[in-house]
Amino acid sequence: MIGDMLNTHVYGPDAPGAPTVLAIHGVTGHGARWRRFADDELPGVRVLAPDLRGHARSTWAPPWHLEQHVADLVEVIERHGGGPVTVIGHSLGGALACRLAATRPDLVRALLLIDPAQELDPEMCGTIADQTIEFFDFASPEEAKQEKRSGAWAQVPEAVIDDEIAEHLVRRDSGRWEWDISCAAVAALWGELARPAVGAPSSLPTVLLRADRAHFVTDAQLAAMPGGVEVVAVPADHMVAQEIPATVGEYARRLIG
Repeated sequence: MIGDMLNTHVYGPDAPGAPTVLAIHGVTGHGARWRRFADDELPGVRVLAPDLRGHARSTWAPPWHLEQHVADLVEVIERHGGGPVTVIGHSLGGALACRLAATRPDLVRALLLIDPAQELDPEMCGTIADQTIEFFDFASPEEAKQEKRSGAWAQVPEAVIDDEIAEHLVRRDSGRWEWDISCAAVAALWGELARPAVGAPSSLPTVLLRADRAHFVTDAQLAAMPGGVEVVAVPADHMVAQEIPATVGEYARRLIG
């Protein structure tokens, strides 16, 4: 479904009264990455999964700062019937979920933060932004797949990686292959992730899943969270919902009610 600015994938029932989830992907991701999770783990739930600005089929136009992304997400919720909705955010999506809840608490009823990325080391963010620009494309889909396998996707099932290749890898006129993202937007977002963390509102039921093989949940981010946030260490690398979807689904269903 194409909206004014963000392309939004909608999974599950389109029926009055169905519980609604807003699922927010991370840097370099796309909304369709939530399809398997929605189908397998959230039956009976309507899942709104937008492609963020600068990603996939949404507008690639700047600005790409966190405030603009939050404004885009408000528009998605309001365009699809309003809130409050349960918000699930992975990585950058977790940072956006917290800011969305702080900005528009009337639209959010609960938060599931999946290895959220906030207040990351600035030097690390700068290095990754540089690498994004330098190593942006691939000679073949096989090379792109190997890049996934050598990092946080190492324990993700083969079929899920195949979905990612089919949905999100595109061949450019040069003959090279790229993820369907704006290089400039992604580089800018790594800078945004070095900004001070924003905690979840203390009034909201919130679960934070911390991947035990990743390093995105910083001490500074945890310090920004109110005391009522449930922090759970889970046995996974950064792509938690792809590696252990049943575990994530259990916490999501509990928050949805």
